[in-house]
Amino acid sequence: MAIYQASKQLTKFIISGLIAVGVDFIVYFALSQYLDINLSKGLSFCSGMLVTYNLNKYWTWRKTDKDNKRLLLFTALYLIAMVINITANHYAFDILPNSEFISSIRNSSGSLNELITIKIDKVLAFIIATGVSATFTFIGQKYWLFKEKD
Repeated sequence: MAIYQASKQLTKFIISGLIAVGVDFIVYFALSQYLDINLSKGLSFCSGMLVTYNLNKYWTWRKTDKDNKRLLLFTALYLIAMVINITANHYAFDILPNSEFISSIRNSSGSLNELITIKIDKVLAFIIATGVSATFTFIGQKYWLFKEKD
């Protein structure tokens, strides 16, 4: 029963996380066009944090209490996770080769028109940073923040 419960929680955590990562990703790419990459990552992480707190509290861990202490502890956990996320993103972005995926189309006169350009290093750095910080936050939520009272 405990394994089933843990796998159910992990599944809900992953679904909640994917939604939060979607928010994080969209905000990150939108802001990184205009702001410093580290500031963009910090702001986008906070956006995802708001989503994940509500989804995990009420759906994954099924806590309905109005515990402000838990919100404070969640914020502390995610501040640490944010530092981990930004640091992992920064180092991965520096280490990964600068590469782009460019999609183009050839028009009737034979010249190429660029449709979209995606920086592969930015995407991979984002994925690595997300994986590292998600592992940290799952462990922190399951065994510290939302752990069952004995």
